Amino acid sequence: MKNLKLKSTFYHKIIFAISLLILLVVGVITIKHINSISASSKLLMHTYEVNLELEHLYSYIKDSENSIRGYLISRDTVYLKPYRDDIKQVNKSFELLQELTKDSPKQQKNLDFLYKIINTRNLYMSSYSNFNNNFDVTQNITFKKNFNESGLLLAAIRIKLNEMVTIEESFLKQRNFNYNSQIYLTPILTLSILFLTLLLLVFAYYQTTKDVEKLQAYNFKLNKSHFLSYQAEILSEFGTWDLNLNTNTIVCSDNLYRILGVAPQSFQASQKNFLKFIHPEDIPFVTRIFDKIVADENLPNSYFRIIKPDGAVRLVRSVGKLFVDQLGNRTILGVTSDITNERRKTELLEERNQELEQRIKELNEFNHVASHDLQEPLRKIQTFISRINEKEKENLSNFGIEYLSRIENAANRMRTLINDLLQYSRTSRPEKNLEITDLNEILNDSLTELSQNIENKKAIINHEILPTIEAIPFQMQQLFSNMLSNSLKYSKLTSTPVIDINYTEITAKNEPHLVEYGQKKYHKITFTDNGIGFNQEHADKIFLLFNRLHGKSEYNGTGVGLAICKKIAENHKGFIFADSKLDEGSTFTVFIPV
Repeated sequence: MKNLKLKSTFYHKIIFAISLLILLVVGVITIKHINSISASSKLLMHTYEVNLELEHLYSYIKDSENSIRGYLISRDTVYLKPYRDDIKQVNKSFELLQELTKDSPKQQKNLDFLYKIINTRNLYMSSYSNFNNNFDVTQNITFKKNFNESGLLLAAIRIKLNEMVTIEESFLKQRNFNYNSQIYLTPILTLSILFLTLLLLVFAYYQTTKDVEKLQAYNFKLNKSHFLSYQAEILSEFGTWDLNLNTNTIVCSDNLYRILGVAPQSFQASQKNFLKFIHPEDIPFVTRIFDKIVADENLPNSYFRIIKPDGAVRLVRSVGKLFVDQLGNRTILGVTSDITNERRKTELLEERNQELEQRIKELNEFNHVASHDLQEPLRKIQTFISRINEKEKENLSNFGIEYLSRIENAANRMRTLINDLLQYSRTSRPEKNLEITDLNEILNDSLTELSQNIENKKAIINHEILPTIEAIPFQMQQLFSNMLSNSLKYSKLTSTPVIDINYTEITAKNEPHLVEYGQKKYHKITFTDNGIGFNQEHADKIFLLFNRLHGKSEYNGTGVGLAICKKIAENHKGFIFADSKLDEGSTFTVFIPV
């Protein structure tokens, strides 16, 4: 949950930063574009203003011309006032044009030239107003000359103004093109901004929704975990608590109150209130525990008794560890468990262990009796039987000889049974120290041990190369000998016994008998014979102690050999299984963990 929160916060910060950056870039581009449009618009207006002012200038010049003409025709001084006003307007217009065209050196140059023409014309025009109504012939000649010069200057002014207008029109055309291009880009830029904004909103919505879904899933898991933890406290009889060392406040779970025998949250959690439930003899110890928690910021396993309101005395165990959160709050997180039943089970287990040790002692005594005391009279019986056979057999009747033979067979079976029981007893107490054991050497020793029987049966033993494993050597020797001996014993009289010993390393999940052990590896050793076999329904019974599928008269044996094999497999944390069909032979499979 913490990792999700950090990761989500990190992503949100990145998204927020990218969004701000994009919005900033978009804002800069937008402002720049707006400024460009504004500049283009101002340039257009500027061009229009220049053109308009040029027209005004020419208009003022024409008006002054008309005023002079009226004055010259009528000789009425009334026309001189408009003339002088027009001259002032011409000067103002010229000054305004100089200000408007200061960004164009070419137009400034044209204005300078125009200024000279206009100034010269004004001088001519001013001379008109200085003539009297009655002027002589010389003045008349001068007047006509000046008037003609003024007309030429007016034409030159018009030509220069037209040239300046042409220049401004070229400016207007270019600026109008730039303005239209920028206006054309405006909706595209606007749509792009809207698209980017929408894209950011969709991405932010998607990421937020995704995080919310994750938070909901984790919240569900957290609630489930909280519920399971709550139920686990009840079932396992433990409660949790935390002591804030910064504020010296305690918060306890509901089940801690139940352990004390009261309703959840029925009193304010504090040291004073908890001491009311402590056994009087343990109060000093528990008080030291509280002091130790504050001093050492830790609580090792501590055991003490509590007394419930109903008078029941219970034994509890408390343990706590220091936890420091991101804000620096130091808290002791603790668990208090009711271990009364656990202690009783431990005491009961100790009693059972003592009983088991007594039984083992008795079994050892039995083994001693079986190996010494029981075999001693048996040896005497067999000794006396052998002496009777040597010295008194001729004096016995046929019935006596038959009974003596039966007694001898019974004594031999008794000795075999005692030896098998001793072997089974020793096998039931597995050795703890495993050794590196070469099963090929174990097999060779078993074949040597059974060589006479193999020769008598003319048996064929086929075997693969066996592995070297960790095992108890003498028990593996017993396992191989018993398996071979069993196959030889139950071979067919009409055919040569054939025993195949095969090996492979397998994975448990691939074996029908071991599917539940998954990926665990096992050594698989199979003993397959062509003997008399048995019904598969007896496959489990043959490994039981003293269990026999055939009568004593048919096959010798005590029913202990296969039981010993099963015990050896179990001692090695392994298994043994039998598969067989009547009159078709049997396969015994031994699995030993790798």
